[in-house]
Order: sequence, then structure tokens, then C-alpha cells
Amino acid sequence: MSEYRAQRLLETRHLQRPQEVAEILQKHFRTPFHLVTSQGSVRLGVTPLAADQVEHTHLSLPDTLQVDALVSAKEPSVHVISADNAILSIPMGNRLKPFALCGIIRERDVNLSIPLAKMIVENVEKQQQIASRDAQLEEYASQVTRDFEELSWLRSLAERPELWHPQNDLKNIASVILPPLCDVLSVEAIFLFVTDTQTGADTLALRVGQTKVRDETMMELVGQFADQTVEQPVVRNSNSLHRGWQDLEGIRSCALVPIASNTQRFGWLVMINKLSPCSDAAVADLSPQLREFGTFEAGLLQSAGLNLAAHASNLESFRQIEDLVVGVIRAMINSIDAKDAYTRGHSDRVAAMGRTLAAKLGLDPQEQHNVYMAGLLHDIGKIGVPDSILGKPSRLSEEEFAIVSRHPEIGCSILKHLKQLDFVLPGVLHHHECFDGSGYPHGLAGQEIPLMGRILAVADAYDAMTSTRPYRNGMPRAKAEAILLAGSGEQWDDQIIDAFMQCADEMYGICQVNRQHPTLLLSDRGSGDAAWDEIDVAVNLSLSK
Repeated sequence: MSEYRAQRLLETRHLQRPQEVAEILQKHFRTPFHLVTSQGSVRLGVTPLAADQVEHTHLSLPDTLQVDALVSAKEPSVHVISADNAILSIPMGNRLKPFALCGIIRERDVNLSIPLAKMIVENVEKQQQIASRDAQLEEYASQVTRDFEELSWLRSLAERPELWHPQNDLKNIASVILPPLCDVLSVEAIFLFVTDTQTGADTLALRVGQTKVRDETMMELVGQFADQTVEQPVVRNSNSLHRGWQDLEGIRSCALVPIASNTQRFGWLVMINKLSPCSDAAVADLSPQLREFGTFEAGLLQSAGLNLAAHASNLESFRQIEDLVVGVIRAMINSIDAKDAYTRGHSDRVAAMGRTLAAKLGLDPQEQHNVYMAGLLHDIGKIGVPDSILGKPSRLSEEEFAIVSRHPEIGCSILKHLKQLDFVLPGVLHHHECFDGSGYPHGLAGQEIPLMGRILAVADAYDAMTSTRPYRNGMPRAKAEAILLAGSGEQWDDQIIDAFMQCADEMYGICQVNRQHPTLLLSDRGSGDAAWDEIDVAVNLSLSK
């Protein structure tokens, strides 16, 4: 074996023991020891001796010694080569890689050489066993630390149920859970890609960590999997990078997991470049495996992907339910307008004014949306009122008014079977109650009337007074406002009337915009730019509460 090949052998881990033995033997016998194989020998790189201490610098084996016998022997042996010198041979290899430590010793040291050699080898072996156990304990401790970090991260997901609220999309959730995961896994960066469920196109939605790798490079990497079915994590380290990946600038190692449920893919999670656990660059270079992704990293990234996939699947189901409910609401509102053309837009105006009043009274956004939805549906019970009464061009008789007065209860009976809309029932049922108890259907008074009902009662009355009917023209704004003020504290809640007067101009504007554009629904911006967007938002908030 050449000196180069012998030197390469010395760099392997299983030759640490011969080096230590050679170091001790050299100190005792004041002579260098060489690693001998059947193909040659090389001096071990141990501490050099002073010039006056060196007995024999070079090792030359006599022809009478069989090298194969030396390296394959079971015990140390001494071979006299002259009157003053002998060769001490200590076999230390194994069946696959046999070798021995050989050095020239003085003849007077022969008797003690073998017991001393055995003692030295045994002592080094014990020290290495201790070191091996220490390394094993360190590995166990490291594994426990990794397990603890993994459990801590997973527990943080379970302890934050608000993360999985339907209002949070994948990007919002990932922005919370990926930064700590980046630290746990010791990676440069983690990327979230979101897949368009219609086109299948992948978009980089989020990057977490510090890396110089460009977005375009990551898009190129993920693009290689766009048309593939990937079910398990894909891991590529520096020694196993796919040919196409080797050209991706800045990527030494990477792991990719799909965010998928059944056959539906919602996106990808990709992490790149494992960071060295040691700040010593030299040590890191000698231990490239410390900067590779293994089962721990891939498994935890997959856990993140599975959690995000479950949420994305739930969001998809949620949107389907939302679309169904919105469709039902659309059909209901259209049916009211179809029965009573003269009141077309009334429900929309009451809804918009009701939400404005709710905001003025300090209600939170969810409650404002609830009032809006109740306003849209407050007259749904008119579906059960005969067309001849709804479209009558003159004033109603007492008997006809009694029939119309049943519409709050009819509406409530219709909507109570839709669990997703149960929050609108107080407004639908009680928007004709009076603050003094003279209203219908239950004759409730004061605070007995649900707040939603009291709000819609004011909005409903104002729109009714200012709207044109077959038998009369709409009142001027000033007259309608005067009637509201006169009925404050009796027919209507005085606090709500006060709130109305503080935003009377806005209320008037709401009615004017809708009457000028009756085919458009009022959005929260006071225009009809997105006719059904406000209903979608309201249903979304209501279903997810």
C-alpha cells in the first residue's frame, strides 16, 4: 500500500486507537511506531522525539518476517533482528482490514515489551470504551433535547387553537408556526408555497429565516415537482442532490414536503441548508453529516405540512358550506323582492343602516355583521303573506294588517332550521317591538327587547317612512327625523335614536344611493361595487364564530 493510501486509512475513525497506542509506545521505547499492512507501512503522525532520543527513525522489516503473519496474528510478538534490536509487533486491525503497529526496540526491553504492550492496548481500549459511552450519552442527550424541542413545538400548536380559526389562511398560520420550527431544525430558511386549487400553479407565499437564496431559485426547485405526485418528504443532501438541483445557487441541502389531503394539494413546505451545530468552521467541514437533513428534520417538517393540510382541507369544506348559506340568503332576498316590487331594496337599506347604528353604539365587528345579516333577512316572513295584501294599492284593513303582522314569526319559523343563521333570529322576530311594550309579536318592552331588534326597529321605521308606497309618497327627511325624535323613549330606544341623529346624514345617504341604484346591494363602503361581498364576509364571520 502506498503512503498516500496508508495516510487515508489513518483518517478513519477506527484508527484512533492505534494512534494513541503508538503515542504511548513511542514514549516508553523512545522509538517511532509504524502502521504496517500487507501492502506497505507508514509512520504514524505522533509527537516527534528530540534528536538525542531517537533510536530508530525508519522501520525496515527483514525478509524472514512474513508481513501477513504479523498483521493477522492474535497476540503481540517480538522478533529479534540483531544482537541489540528486536521488532515489537502489535496486531490491532480486524478481519476486513488487518494491520499491526511495529517498532524497533532494544534487546534489553524485550522481556517487558509484550506485557507492557498488552497493558497499553488494554488501557487505551478502556479509555476509548469510556469515550464511546460518553459519546453515546451525548447522543442520547442530544436526542432527548431534539424530542423535547419537537414536543414543545407540537404542543405549541395544540395550545393555540385560535391559530386554526377559519379566518386564518395558510400564510397567516405559517407566519406563526414556522419561525420557531426554523430554530428547532437549525435551518437557514423554510419556505411556504401555496397551490392554486383551480390552476395548480404554485406561488411563494412566505419565507422564514435568513438566506441569500433567491425567490426565483426556490420557484425553480419547486417547479420540478409541479406535475408529480409526492406523498412522502423528499430529502436531498450535498452528496445526493439531484442533477437539476446541483445548479441551484446557494442550496447545499434541502427537504420538501407536500401540503396535501387525499389527492388535493394545497402547497409545499421547503427547508434549505442545515446549519452546523458547531461554530467552529473547521470542525463543521470535517463533519459534513452534521449539516445534512435526516429523519428528525424531515419528520418534523412533515408534521407541519400535515397540520397545514388539515387546516386547508377544513377551509375548503368551510367555503363550501359558506357558499351554500350565501346561496340560500340570495334566494331568500330575491324572493322577497319578487313578491313586493315596491319595497325592493328595503331589506338592503335596513341592513346597511342597522350596521351603521351598531358601529355608532360601539358594537364589535362581529356584532355589526350580525345586525347587517339580520337586516337583510328581517322581512323574510313576508314570503308567507299573500301577494294581494303585499301589493294592495291602498291602506290595509285591520284584518289584513293582522296577517302582515305575522311576518316576524313566519320569518323566524323559516330561519330557525338553518343553524348557521340562528344569530339573526332576535332581529327577525323582534324588529316590530316597541320600547313601551305596544309592539308585536310578543309585546316586549325596554331592555326585554333584544338589542338587535331595537336597532332594526329604528332603521326599519325610517326607511318605511321615507319610502314611496302605492298609496302615498315617501316623507321628507326632516319629517321622518322629527317623528323618530317624538317617539324616542316610547316607540323606540332613546339611546338608539340619539345614535341615529348623530349619523343622520349617513343614514340619508345610504337610502339615496340604494334608491338611485336599486339593483345593487350596499357594501360597507356605502356603494355597490361588490354586490355580494358583504354577505360573503358576514356569513364567513358568522359561521366561524
